[in-house]
Amino acid sequence: MEQIRIGSKSSLVPVSRLLWLCVHAALGLGACAQEEYKAPPLPVFMQGAKPEPVSGALAAVPSGIASEKLPVAPSVSAADASMTAAPLEAPHEFTLDAAISRALEADPQIKAGFESVKQAEADLVTAGLLPNPDLTSDVLMIPWAQPWRATRQGGPTQTDALVSFPIDWFIFGKRAAAVVTAQKGVDVTTAQFSDLLRQRIAGTISAYYDVLEAQAMLDLAQVDLENLSQLEQISANRVALGGAGTIELDRVRVFIFGSRREIRARETALATAIAKLRSFLGYSDEVPLALKGNLDVDAPAPPLAADAAFSLAGENRPDLIALQRQIAMAAANLELEERRAYPEVKPAFGYTNQFQHEMDQANADSWNVILQMSLPVFDRNQGNIAKARSLRTQAEHNLTAQFVDLRAEIVQAVKNFQAAHDALLIDDPGQLDAARNVRDKIRAAYELGGKPLIDVLDAQRAYRDTFRLHISARSSYWHSLYALNAAIGKQVLR
Repeated sequence: MEQIRIGSKSSLVPVSRLLWLCVHAALGLGACAQEEYKAPPLPVFMQGAKPEPVSGALAAVPSGIASEKLPVAPSVSAADASMTAAPLEAPHEFTLDAAISRALEADPQIKAGFESVKQAEADLVTAGLLPNPDLTSDVLMIPWAQPWRATRQGGPTQTDALVSFPIDWFIFGKRAAAVVTAQKGVDVTTAQFSDLLRQRIAGTISAYYDVLEAQAMLDLAQVDLENLSQLEQISANRVALGGAGTIELDRVRVFIFGSRREIRARETALATAIAKLRSFLGYSDEVPLALKGNLDVDAPAPPLAADAAFSLAGENRPDLIALQRQIAMAAANLELEERRAYPEVKPAFGYTNQFQHEMDQANADSWNVILQMSLPVFDRNQGNIAKARSLRTQAEHNLTAQFVDLRAEIVQAVKNFQAAHDALLIDDPGQLDAARNVRDKIRAAYELGGKPLIDVLDAQRAYRDTFRLHISARSSYWHSLYALNAAIGKQVLR
């Protein structure tokens, strides 16, 4: 640091006045402190979701199975307590909107992501703060062994008090550039947090429909077991009357064993789906859940063209907005690094008192003006400037790559929804009723001795497989619909 010092012994500025001038100047500079900054608002995926008040413990009954006029075993998903003997707790009931609202309030990953926004806002506060003044005090020219006197002249001993304050942040706009960069950082972090919300909400919706599908599959397996149990009774009656051999009864029992294994597998799948949903809802304990919903599709939404979906995604996807803001932040950071290449400038004002009484002279007071300034000869911040340029270029490439990936994601989501939509309207209608009618007629004929057992079992298996496809078609519709909405970043399809 180069130091220039100007002193005057002939004039005296009281220390109190000097300090008052420094404090007054600092307060005046502090008046330009940055006001509180808020990032531009972003659309939040599924922001219209509102919790719905629910009374009582109503477990979800999947559509279609309730029409089966057969007793159904109690559902394990309502309490999820099939493996514990503890007293049952009233299940926490959720509609889809209530589950989304709960996830927004309690999901620990969302809470952790929000802290990133607070950290960016804290960086903005730091960038807007004025630098602190420096106080330097010293005692110089102290005699080594004997005091200074007329026969041993030296010194005289003196004490200094200097107050310095950097001004290069103001002269070269370093602070203003740092504030702009920090503001862009808040914008980027806010968009990234919004994208985290999109992903967690999409995950909550997917887990919600996973539970509904697993519950429907379990209920179907229980109904299938009940049907086979009734068929076992019919076969036992025929064997007792001599109308059939015992081999038919054994064959039905083999199918019953398989049906029981299917129920255990479906119970495991349901427990896994509920555990996944709990994690999105922020529950660390195994609290019982009950979903107030079903897989019914009253009015299928029309498919969306890939180009239209891609255009909407470009406007609403927060991850794209975050990348666009990263480019603006990188440009602001480049401006900041270029301004940091300017020299550091730090003026100082001080007071000096020289002790001359030992030399039969009166003590002398003086004031000082000092200018310290770095000389950017070798280090002109070349490395950081080059890095900032590279970061800006990198951000531009990342945005281009994200648009390429987005196109593939949108096309896939549109095709998946188109397939689910067609399966729902073209493949599904009527086949469940047809399979049910065939099963019932063949079973009635078997009971009267007009059909062999193999036909009854085939009809039962065909009905079960058809019902599984019926459940999967509706589940795929809802999964693909919300997956497409999530890919767009906005609830377009309802």
